[in-house]
Amino acid sequence: MELNIIHVDMDAFYASIEQRDNPKLKGKPVIIGGRGKRGVVSTASYEAREYGVYSAMPIVKARQLCPQGIYLQGNHLKYREVSGQIREIFYRYTELVEPLALDEAYLDVKGNHKNSIRIAKEIKRGIKRELELTASIGVSYNKYLAKLASDFNKPSGFKIISPFEAKEVIFPLDVNNLWGVGPKTAQRLKELGFYKISDIAKGDRSLLIREFGKRGYQLYKLAQGEDYRKVTPPGLPKSLGKETTFRYDTRDKGVLRGYLKDLSEEVANRASNKNVKGKTITLKVKYENFEELSKSRTIEGNISKQEDIYRLAEILLEEVVLDKKIRLIGITLSNIIEDGVEQLKLL
Repeated sequence: MELNIIHVDMDAFYASIEQRDNPKLKGKPVIIGGRGKRGVVSTASYEAREYGVYSAMPIVKARQLCPQGIYLQGNHLKYREVSGQIREIFYRYTELVEPLALDEAYLDVKGNHKNSIRIAKEIKRGIKRELELTASIGVSYNKYLAKLASDFNKPSGFKIISPFEAKEVIFPLDVNNLWGVGPKTAQRLKELGFYKISDIAKGDRSLLIREFGKRGYQLYKLAQGEDYRKVTPPGLPKSLGKETTFRYDTRDKGVLRGYLKDLSEEVANRASNKNVKGKTITLKVKYENFEELSKSRTIEGNISKQEDIYRLAEILLEEVVLDKKIRLIGITLSNIIEDGVEQLKLL
């Protein structure tokens, strides 16, 4: 079995970007998330994690644990831009890239003439040199083990799990280290007597199947170090849309046009991030009585720019009867293709 699978996991991604861009934040406990009482932590720097702060924790709890922390609202446009720069580094080595999130991806480098370990080290150095960020990287012969390897020795970790040492590495681990096992599944496994991954690997497969169905068989195979999932690059989206619900219902066309401009910009940004364009614009409205109405317009060319999306949406808005107030409005771009041709302008 070849070590062709690489898993890259950026270290405290959002917080690290903020620390990179503002030297005053380096070495400080930085927490990214909503500032309101109902906000949650998106990312905590490693300095903040020393206080027990972690992702998905309520901001209120984080402030109790780390009152001296520096709390910032996330800049997701910037984070997406940096994520795109990281992926450009990946694409130097392979087209088989499967992003899991902005800060995480699988790569299959079987088609590259270079050794996978060398590639992984070059990626790690490239991210550090070009973007001043650190990544933890795992290399193995399947997705499960590559991801598991990247979790060792964080931050800036690097680990290889070969077929010869896989069982030695995974058998002593708690069952919650199996891919897809959350707190509830882990609790049930332990109720059944499965505490370590070795317990599952050497245990009663039929019991696992009776309890968890197909998932039980998958857990049994993962515990053997077997995972046959392929690295799958994302396909083109069928559509890209954005909608908003108003705080107060309205039928003021000036107000509605203002919302359409904002929505058009968001849809255009999504199209740009995914490097696509489309030829159909759909306007959706929901009236105050919750009745919905959709109107579409398909053009001969393809568009992705904000001004073009807005112009079509504005035309469709003129066709909407405003005999009742509107509580929601949305725009969708569909009939999508990859953006590989010259942009066509609307007249």
